[in-house]
Parts: sequence; C-alpha cells; structure tokens
Amino acid sequence: MLEDSYKFQQFERDCDETKGWINEKLKVATDDSYLDPTNLNGKVQKHQNFEQELNANKSRIDEVLESGIELKESGHVQSERIQLKLDEINDLWQDLIKSAEKKGMRLAEASQQQQYNRGNEDLELWLSEVEGQLLSEDYGKDLTSVQNLQKKHALLEADVGAHQDRIDGIRISSEQFVNAGHFDAENIKTKYDALDGRYGNLMKPMSNRKVRLMDSLAVQQLFRDVEDEEAWIREKEPIINSTNRGRDLIGVQNLIKKHQASMSEINNHEPRIDAVSRTAQNMVEDGHFASDDIKNRLSTLHDHWNQLKEKANQRKQDLDDSLQAHQYFADASEAESWMKEKEP
Repeated sequence: MLEDSYKFQQFERDCDETKGWINEKLKVATDDSYLDPTNLNGKVQKHQNFEQELNANKSRIDEVLESGIELKESGHVQSERIQLKLDEINDLWQDLIKSAEKKGMRLAEASQQQQYNRGNEDLELWLSEVEGQLLSEDYGKDLTSVQNLQKKHALLEADVGAHQDRIDGIRISSEQFVNAGHFDAENIKTKYDALDGRYGNLMKPMSNRKVRLMDSLAVQQLFRDVEDEEAWIREKEPIINSTNRGRDLIGVQNLIKKHQASMSEINNHEPRIDAVSRTAQNMVEDGHFASDDIKNRLSTLHDHWNQLKEKANQRKQDLDDSLQAHQYFADASEAESWMKEKEP
C-alpha cells in the first residue's frame, strides 16, 4: 500500500514537471515571431533546433505515460486520477507537437513571402524609375537630341515589355500563396494588385511620350527646314542688295542678265518655301504642342522671303531705270557725234 502510494506520488510529480515543461515549450511553439521578418533565417534555424529538442524529449514523455499506464493496469486505487493525468499530458503533448508543426509551416511561409516581397520590392524600384522617366518633359532641343531621346524611349519600351514575365511570375506566386491558405494571403494579394496596377498604368504615359517625341521630331525637322530656307535667303541678300547699277550700257546689260538669273532662282525656289509653309500650317491645325513657336518662325520666314522678293523687284526696277538712262546717254552721244560729222 505504501509502495503504491509512493509510485503514485512519483508519477504525479513527474506529470507536474512534464506539464510545466510542455507549457513552457507551448509558449515558444505558439508565439507569432514569424510575423516579424527580421532575422527570419535565424528564427527558422532556432525552430529547427526547437523541434530537435522536442524529438529528443519524446522518450521522456513516453516514459511518464508508460509509468501511468502500468500503475493503472496494476489496478491502482487512483486509476481514475491517473487516467486524467495521462489524458492531460497526452493532450498537452499533442498540442505542443501540432503547434510546433504549425509554427514550422508559418516560418516556411514567412520565408517564402520574404523572397516574394524582395521580388516585389525590386519591381517597385524599377517601376519608380520608369515612372520618373515617363514624367520627364525633356523632348529634345534639336534634331539630334530628339533622335537620341527616341532611341532611349525605344529601349524603355522594350524593357517594360520584357518585365511582363516578371509581373506574371509575381501573379502566379501570389495565387499559389492564396490557394495554399498563406497566413498573410490578403496582404500578398493586395501587394500584387497594386504592383500590377502600376505596371498597367505605364502603358498610357509611355504611348503619350512616344507620340510627343514623334511630334518633337517633326517640329525639329520643320525648324531645320525653316533655318535652311533662312540661310538660302541670307545667301541671296548680298546679291539682291547690291547698289551697283552699272557704269555704262554694257555694264548695265550684264547686271540685268545676272539679276534675271537671280530672279529665276527666287521664282524656282518659291515652291520650296510653300512646301515648308504647308507643313508648318498643317502642324498648327493639328494642334501641335509647339504651335506658337511654329507660327512665329513661319511668320519670320515669310517676312524675310517677301522682303527678298520686294528687294529683287526693286533692283529690277533700278536696273531698268539705269538701262534707260545709259541708253539715253548712248543715244545722245551717238547723235552728238553724228552732228559733229555733219558740221562744215
């Protein structure tokens, strides 16, 4: 009887110690440290050591349970209390094992999510860079700079297109997390939706910038053409502005021939001026972003062109007047000579 009492007390003490140990381990197994991604690898390693500790202590739990079963099977007077203790220890142990397994799964999920988040963060940084480039209001200052910007934009378009696979990969991963019942599934899906939305929102400004650069190229080509025409006008001005009206009849006749050639050049060049003007006018009518600048440059070109034609016409008139004068002087000189010949 005393021995049975001693064995029961020993069993009860072992149960209390075991219960205390399990409850301490349950605190570790049920904490939510996996929610904090800080030093996650260290936490995974720590949990692996924790699981090894549980496995190492399984024999200890088994010994306590087996001792209780033996007491009960021996017909101990405290069999009912023994069974309650056995059930309590067994339930606690099963809770501990399940909690440890669950935490292990949560840590694994957290590790996977951390990798997923890193991929997301890389894409978010890339998106920020692209969004910044698309906000640029630099559309080039001349033909060469616009062409360089177009090349840069073409590379950007290719880069955006190439990132579709990465976006798809993030989508697949997020769906897998959701379908697997990941503890942070809602947040994962929200992050993907935001990322996918930002990626989709690149398309319109990217298209707009492409069109704007094409418009910029067109206007720079126009400005180059306008400058070419201005240069042509400047080249003709010294000839048209000449004050040389000839010193004699032959000199004037030679100047008139040269001026007629200049007038022909001007007349033959007018279709080129008209073509540039039509291009400029069409761009203004289409609502080009540089319409005001186009109108100003076109107006200046027309002013210079009209001045050149007016000066050319004035020089023609001056040379015609000079021709008449020299013809008069020549005729007068000839008449004077004739009269002198007829004098007695």
